[in-house]
Amino acid sequence: ADVQATIAGTVVRAGALTPVEGAQVLVEGTQINATTDAAGRFRLRGVVADPAGQVTLRVRRLSFQPFTQRVRVGASDARLVLTEATVNLDAVVVTGTAGGEQQRAVGNAVSRIDATAEVGRAGVTSVGQLLNGRAAGVIVVSGTGRAGAGPDINIRGRSTISLTQEPLLYVDGVRVTNDVGTGTRQQGGAVASRFNDIAPEDIASIEIIKGPAAATIYGTEAANGVIQIITKHGQAGEPAQWNAVVRQGSEAFQNPGGRIQTNYGKDATTGALISWNGSDQEAARGTPIWNTGRLQTYQLNLSGGSPVIRYYASGGYDQDTGIEPNNGDRRFNGRVNLSVVPSDKLDVTTSLGVIAGHTDLGADYGASALFSTIYGGPLFLGGPARGFFEAPPQTIWDVYANTQDVNRYTTSVALNNRPTGWFTQTVNLGLDLTNEDNQGLQRFASPSDAIFFAPAAALGQIQEDLRTVSYITAAYNASARATLTPALSSAFSVGAQFYRRRVNLSQVNGTEFPAPGVSTAAAAAITTGSQDYLINKTLGFYAQEQIGLHDRAFLTGAVRIDNNSAFGKSYRYAVYPKVAATWVLSEESWWRGSTLASAINAFKLRSAFGASGQQPSDSAALRTYQPVTGTLDRPAVSPQFVGNSNLKPERGEEFEVGFEAGLFRRLSLDFTYFNKKVHDAILARPNAPSGGFPGSQFVNIGQISNHGVELQARYDAVQRSNVGVELTGNIGTARDRIDDLGGIPFVAIPGLPQRDVQGYPIAGYFAKKVVSATLDATGAATNLQCDNGTGGRVSCDQAPVVFLGTPTPKVVGAFGTTVTLQKRIRLYGLVDFKAGNKLLNADELIRCSIFGECLANYRPTQFSPNYIADVQNGSGLVYANSFIQNASFARLREVSAAYELPARFAAPLRARAATLTLAGRNLHLWTSYKGLDPESRAGVIGQQAAFSQAVTPTLAQLLASISLRY
Repeated sequence: ADVQATIAGTVVRAGALTPVEGAQVLVEGTQINATTDAAGRFRLRGVVADPAGQVTLRVRRLSFQPFTQRVRVGASDARLVLTEATVNLDAVVVTGTAGGEQQRAVGNAVSRIDATAEVGRAGVTSVGQLLNGRAAGVIVVSGTGRAGAGPDINIRGRSTISLTQEPLLYVDGVRVTNDVGTGTRQQGGAVASRFNDIAPEDIASIEIIKGPAAATIYGTEAANGVIQIITKHGQAGEPAQWNAVVRQGSEAFQNPGGRIQTNYGKDATTGALISWNGSDQEAARGTPIWNTGRLQTYQLNLSGGSPVIRYYASGGYDQDTGIEPNNGDRRFNGRVNLSVVPSDKLDVTTSLGVIAGHTDLGADYGASALFSTIYGGPLFLGGPARGFFEAPPQTIWDVYANTQDVNRYTTSVALNNRPTGWFTQTVNLGLDLTNEDNQGLQRFASPSDAIFFAPAAALGQIQEDLRTVSYITAAYNASARATLTPALSSAFSVGAQFYRRRVNLSQVNGTEFPAPGVSTAAAAAITTGSQDYLINKTLGFYAQEQIGLHDRAFLTGAVRIDNNSAFGKSYRYAVYPKVAATWVLSEESWWRGSTLASAINAFKLRSAFGASGQQPSDSAALRTYQPVTGTLDRPAVSPQFVGNSNLKPERGEEFEVGFEAGLFRRLSLDFTYFNKKVHDAILARPNAPSGGFPGSQFVNIGQISNHGVELQARYDAVQRSNVGVELTGNIGTARDRIDDLGGIPFVAIPGLPQRDVQGYPIAGYFAKKVVSATLDATGAATNLQCDNGTGGRVSCDQAPVVFLGTPTPKVVGAFGTTVTLQKRIRLYGLVDFKAGNKLLNADELIRCSIFGECLANYRPTQFSPNYIADVQNGSGLVYANSFIQNASFARLREVSAAYELPARFAAPLRARAATLTLAGRNLHLWTSYKGLDPESRAGVIGQQAAFSQAVTPTLAQLLASISLRY
């Protein structure tokens, strides 16, 4: 093509000056146009200049203000700067109805994350990282820093006692498994998460629907909110575009010697106090316990399209070697998305995502190097353990291997039909199939390792769980739109959805291997096994009517009817209503003509009330019997669970009100107040012994409330041609409370100072609180006085346990900054925080109150008498106040610097453009928490138990990446 008839350049967003993908660039007065690629680049061919040698380019992109600019024909570096609409009222939100709804008509809060932009500037490597700190009210708890681990995610705090708090997860309209804490049955081995199976580079955007007021159409199971992941697709008219990303990095356990407390003991001969720090000891002898892990990512994708076909294909490999030899993660991912548009009345979109991975899980708070280091001490010196509690790290790495192999396939087909201009119908079909092979292996110990085990245990064992989870989605949605009068419009929607989840589980156990190198259950001396499956089905229908007035005010009413196979036989179906209203005040004539319009360019009021559900556990309603050996060694059955034929779902009802505002065309605000109540909360009520069934029965007798506010803001502080500054922030609060326990005094969480008590937060911490004590001549705490529960004091022998705090953060939020300089340099930083929650520091409790390894055990006069009272009495967890510690924190979560290389540096790689990025994660922590990490959680995350015990902390990461565009 003639160079003089070509214009090439980049479209960027004002403030951050980051690329804008999918913008349409047109030559005004002609049909010549192009769509920007992932790097914001475009190329126009066949352009004819006016007498001045220029043309006018018009740029259009949803979420941005329209823009025109005069550009010289032949320019190869044209730069078009789009200003984001502070409030994007015309954006289409995925709400579950056919075709979605415009933002102006949506009466509830919906958070949207531009994944393409965030991955480009922050270098995130997982969906959990992508969600963290980017949406108000979304709480992401990493749990553990081990390779392959996934986060615990909940939206707007806790609102259930017995059921999961995880939101539903959809990918391109298909429901997929959202299991967290998968893995082996070995203690501490269950850390893998299905949330992180999806490659962030394949995601275009994420939409978060936050609660019952928004999720009514999604029905039973949606009370915890819904996360919609929309993957990338090619753009119509886009030539083939290749993008390659290569990322290399490292991760490390920062300052382990300073964070792992020193333990103490007395020399048996001299009585002298001696100290031991396992991390420092091993570093001094040249065998540090924790290595520097290596991070690698290789990703390649191809996208493009014509008016008839759009395509996106990608493949990638990720590897994380971890900081210990028995912990690492590697996986391959692939995706193909294809859209066919045979006519303006029909389009068909298919997608296929494939993941194949292997994770060496290692272990937390069980048989791990960290466990042996934290609880080791001087009393173990002088022998082969070298001071470590159970065994030296090398022995643990030699003997224990917890692994997970996963193969996952997610496929979907979406047919969108528009037979007339007023009617739209869609069909979504999908399958999400996940195969897990989870193994907990304790190898046959070598002679040098066998000395740390009992003779039978040294022979080894294996636990293997083969787990297959399949999700089938079939959905039909239809919407009919009509203009009733010049001022009045109607949109009526109906739909039906069917979901089927099946979990197949085969378990085999083998103990006592005959020789080294043998690791299969079939070769073990003793083998046992079991097989089971669970099926859950949901069938639901909804209808919705939306009335619009002058396209500025909208009133929406909807109802959803569900039946689920987990409901009791006597409970037929659940009905969930919804009503919502919005009003775009800034488009009223009286607003436009007022002084308000100059300062507040956009303002929308919204409110919504809705209900949704949370189904019982799959078999909670069923009466079951367990097999036993009867008389004459014949098979028989014995009562197991009494069941409940009247069991129904927990019912969440939520009211929310808020506004969206744009100020001075630079500042956007999104505010929400929500108030949620959960009725028919499921609790386990003890059975009467006379009934013949042991244990408890699940019944709907509880009620829970939760309320809070959310605020999301973005400010384009500087908008200049060579300098851009964008500030972002969000904050969310949540206060949960148990309003009714159905007459049950409290529900205790076994083994922890946590319980559910009416009038207090879910899973609150309760223990005796020492308010005064004295130390006698021997250093023993005496004259203990405790809080009597009403602000007074009483002898601790007669004192009750009192509420000490909640494990759920009351406030979460984040602040971010993006600075762009000289068109090529981009600097970015994000700090997130959580506050108002506490965490049981089980490491300190065990070291001090059970093992007696703390300095306080030997030098009590150096500490407060109240603390010593807890140390000396805390082994039973009744005196745990000193160990239930403030877990509020702020963390420098992400920093990065990106540089778009000049064309002459990209040319040798035959690339059109190249960007080099240096990034860091988790580089600094501000907290008063005394344990390893306030984000640490032991056990299977997602449950009520909240304690930190020998859990790998969040690791610091440094990454360098290069992105090439062809």
